[in-house]
Amino acid sequence: MRFPFGFGQKRAPEQRRQPILVGSRMVEILTHLKIQAEKLNRTYQRLAARDRELFEACIRAEQELDRDRATIYANEIAQLRKMSRTILRSQISLEKVILRLETVKEFGDVMNVLAPATRIIKQVQSELTGLVPEVAHNLRMVDEMLEGIIVEAGNVTGATVSVMVADSEARRILEEASEIAAQRMNNQFPELPENLRERGQTARDNVA
Repeated sequence: MRFPFGFGQKRAPEQRRQPILVGSRMVEILTHLKIQAEKLNRTYQRLAARDRELFEACIRAEQELDRDRATIYANEIAQLRKMSRTILRSQISLEKVILRLETVKEFGDVMNVLAPATRIIKQVQSELTGLVPEVAHNLRMVDEMLEGIIVEAGNVTGATVSVMVADSEARRILEEASEIAAQRMNNQFPELPENLRERGQTARDNVA
């Protein structure tokens, strides 16, 4: 005779529920993170397009011997590339977090994966606050969701993770993202002539 599920059977409710709960919430969190990563990608592409326009204008001004205008363009390019680097690094960091979160299947995985992930998201959120406020705001909400899972997992399993280990792992991932971002930008963005870089730097130093 086949009994209805749960009738005449012993089971551990929390253990049965854990993978389901973690899985459903991970899907929601991953969806949010992928949306934010795509928003950063679109922002970066817009900045890259603007960089190409400014670069061409800067070279034309230099060819026309309009040094003042060329210097202004060089400064704008420097500032834009600084923003682009931050946004690209943030995008890559989120993509790395997404890959890690996709490995979480049950509460036993939570501490080792989510603890560094929350630190990365906090760092990315901080860097984007003044650049892409909407993404920064959404990441804060994602971080709160992750923190909730970590607290629940700790209560259920009693597991903890070393703060030092979590910080070290997060720092390693952020450094990798920074290196990848720098390499991509070196390959994608044309380099200004040395004389323009020097004049742009002098102008920025004078303002400072």
